[in-house]
Amino acid sequence: MNKLIITSILLSSCMCLSLAKPALASVSTPSATPTIDIGEKYKQIVDENVSSIAAQLQEKVNLMSLVGFVGKITTISAGNLTLDSDGNLLQVTTTSNTSFLKDANPIKITSLAIGDKAITIGTSIKDGIVQAKRITVVTDDPVLVKTSAIVSKIISIDLKKKTLNLSINGSTQILSLSKKSTVKLEDLKADQTILAIVKEYNGALSISRAKAL
Repeated sequence: MNKLIITSILLSSCMCLSLAKPALASVSTPSATPTIDIGEKYKQIVDENVSSIAAQLQEKVNLMSLVGFVGKITTISAGNLTLDSDGNLLQVTTTSNTSFLKDANPIKITSLAIGDKAITIGTSIKDGIVQAKRITVVTDDPVLVKTSAIVSKIISIDLKKKTLNLSINGSTQILSLSKKSTVKLEDLKADQTILAIVKEYNGALSISRAKAL
């Protein structure tokens, strides 16, 4: 009898201890946070900067390699033109990036006509072939006025006299502004290389358009 009582007491004590034991709280394992590879990030930034600088340099090279011709359109076929520039026939190709202008307004290639006088600015693919960046239709001047496109370096500028000295074919030439010139001398400076549209009349040179390269 006593043994039965003692056993009952022990069982009751075990049950109480079991009930009194605090439950262990479940702890969630934090998810892993992606680690940023600093070296890879730095390499990406450097690569982006190099690409940007390379693109800027390429654009500068493209500008420096521009050529210009003035002449009459003799043929138009499938987006390509033949330009008669002082007796020299040039093949002019166009792309989707080629712009066409007339009287300072954008036009389409379909608006060009045989006999139009055009200023063609572009890149020389090879001798006698130019890929046009811009084609501008201009009013034909009297025979006494000769128009040409040149790439030249500015030697000096005289704002009072509205003239500038350019290095043309190894010699220094003084050019005035033509009557309808769009050139702003104050925007130019010595030692700049420019793409210029030059007119020659009775041996005197004038400049009608200019773009710094």
